[in-house]
Amino acid sequence: MILFAVSAAAFLKGGSEERLTAACLLMNVTATVVLRDPSWPQLQWAAFGVDLAQLGVLVGIALRSPKYWPLAAAGFHLLTVLTHVAKMLDPALHQWAYITAIVIWTYLLIGALAVGTWNTWRRPYGVRTDDPRAAADTRR
Repeated sequence: MILFAVSAAAFLKGGSEERLTAACLLMNVTATVVLRDPSWPQLQWAAFGVDLAQLGVLVGIALRSPKYWPLAAAGFHLLTVLTHVAKMLDPALHQWAYITAIVIWTYLLIGALAVGTWNTWRRPYGVRTDDPRAAADTRR
């Protein structure tokens, strides 16, 4: 429910980074649910693949954006990918810990998106953060 509320806010009040992140996050969650492996004790390979793709998008956004929240979002999602890697390295990792860690990192990613959407929404009208000169104006 929180994911849909934050994504709706990102689509309505966010900038291009917030919209792209929300769309990518919604597609990731949908693909993870649809492609879920019913043998829960095993690594969720489809989720790992989708998470790798989303990490690429988030790192791309973080490298191009003058905003700070994409760095946190990419960092939280990197932790999600590393949780998958930990499960690969240690198949005896308890499934409850594996899934719980992924859920926690996802909620933190949603929180970063919410902060980014809030900051974009409350900025004064006429100030564009997509313009590189706007970022340089604040660094005097």
